Amino acid sequence: MKRLKALIDSLKRAFNAPSPSSTIGDRDGALLRVERKLDLLSQQLIQLGLEPLANQTDEPTEDQRSKLVPGRIPVIDQKLENQFLQLESLFSIYNSLPNLKLLPPTRGWAGSPDFLAKIIEVILKQKPAFVLEASSGVSTVVIALALKLNNCGKVVSLDHEDHYAAKTRENVKVNEAESNSIVQHCPLKEYTVGEQSWKWYDIEEVDLTRKIDILVIDGPPRTTQFLARYPAVPLLHEYFADKALVLLDDANRDDEVIIVGKWIAFLEAINYKVEVHMFNHFEKGMVMLEVCRVA
Repeated sequence: MKRLKALIDSLKRAFNAPSPSSTIGDRDGALLRVERKLDLLSQQLIQLGLEPLANQTDEPTEDQRSKLVPGRIPVIDQKLENQFLQLESLFSIYNSLPNLKLLPPTRGWAGSPDFLAKIIEVILKQKPAFVLEASSGVSTVVIALALKLNNCGKVVSLDHEDHYAAKTRENVKVNEAESNSIVQHCPLKEYTVGEQSWKWYDIEEVDLTRKIDILVIDGPPRTTQFLARYPAVPLLHEYFADKALVLLDDANRDDEVIIVGKWIAFLEAINYKVEVHMFNHFEKGMVMLEVCRVA
């Protein structure tokens, strides 16, 4: 909890630091939303009776511990740890993307800050030439901006909902990243994979002449069908670069756990080497697969 309080204070100091006049107007709205969340989190600490514990430098006394409701500590600690991770990740996003003008909301269906920060980290380190994204949204914005910082690479984002695709295009335009991004409306269509019928994005009009270096999967929604995101790898593996990364959001859900197992079995059966990196501590869970084509 000391770390959480320290982060809240450091974030507020950072947000109050002088900024170039050209960027103040662009970022005011986003920073105001973040500061409101920080204030709300501070209020929650007070309401839970944890503010004194968050401020102190030593371990809580027995008297302080006795005033806390038994059984609530593990739940509270877990929630605070997640809040800390999301705030820390949000701070990382703003630090990593100096060209960020507007960060769309990162709550609800949108990608969480920890997932977004990991995507940025991977792109800045790997410098991919081509990123394909199943679904579009705030992740499209940060991917495009990270590619722009690299001075190379393009992302193509697929969205089966035309109005969501249009909204993402607007956010990409505000961030002046159109040259690194294409948001394509791709309605769901029927495919047959492994003698089973699946609904997935229609990629007939998608330019896949470049090999996929990174595949980011955050759609379609699980309400589409059981294991809705499974078709991505069977349908796209032939377009993978010799060494590719697959990033899957919502990996803590039961469907996605099954999907990852099926992907590994599928890829290994057709001569791919797969290395798995799991981020179960992320808010919604994330899995990253390093996929290497074996000659």
